[in-house]
Amino acid sequence: MKAFDYVRPSTLEEACAVLADPAGSAKALAGGTDVLVQMRAAGLRPSVVVSLKDVPGLNFIHADDDGGVTIGAVTPLGAVEHSAVIKERCPAVAQAAAWVGSVQVRNRATIGGNLCNAAPSADTAPILIALGAEAVITDGREERVVLLEEFFTGPGQTVLGRGELLRAVRVPPAPARSFATYLKTFRSAMDCCTVGVGLCATFEEGSAAIKDVRLALGAVAPTPMRARATEALLAGRELDETTIAAASAKAVEEAQPIDDIRASAAYREVLVEVMSRRVLTAACAWAQNGGRG
Repeated sequence: MKAFDYVRPSTLEEACAVLADPAGSAKALAGGTDVLVQMRAAGLRPSVVVSLKDVPGLNFIHADDDGGVTIGAVTPLGAVEHSAVIKERCPAVAQAAAWVGSVQVRNRATIGGNLCNAAPSADTAPILIALGAEAVITDGREERVVLLEEFFTGPGQTVLGRGELLRAVRVPPAPARSFATYLKTFRSAMDCCTVGVGLCATFEEGSAAIKDVRLALGAVAPTPMRARATEALLAGRELDETTIAAASAKAVEEAQPIDDIRASAAYREVLVEVMSRRVLTAACAWAQNGGRG
């Protein structure tokens, strides 16, 4: 590992100022489960590592007045997994957090780190995108908000500029009669996902007709992606076996998988079809059961 300076700022303004310094290549450090691995094995060579552990206002879970939830970027995934607020208001987010690594990893890794690492396989990204979550970004003085689906610009790349940090993730309130879930496949218990699928479907009152739907895929494109053509196919239709089969096939058409050490592109296409069918079948059963189960 190449030598680097280590800074532990005590304010958000100080952290952003160090990250903005054009004289060096600074990297923010939250849990370190991605950054330190990349520094040891993947060629990441920051001149300055900026710890966020002492910066106040980044580790929290807040129940918003409108029924949504705001999660601080440095909140450990273990806290997200076990939060009573998240389990009540957006349980699929807790479900996705529980898929990340081991208990030890989740006690170190943060939700902001999982997103800012910008891996196409990030477990929290598909469900947060499906739920319409927003990224709250700050430069220490002002904030801007972008939809999380627009946060990722490429593998390992985000919209964050020099001197900016992800401060929080805001999950809007769930619409009435909505069902959300996250499903992933993987080679072993602590491996990155081979394919991840996040779904949020809102149904018309008293039926399985889809009023609104978001389907997000992970590890099948350069960034976590919404399957917009699949969503358009589903919108306004009764969710039944025929519709589910057509939508699952459409999701395969939209995916852009590659061959890598975890799976071939062809196998990922099979997984997209199977997993899309499973999450949509679960949503259909939920709607047919009166929004229970």
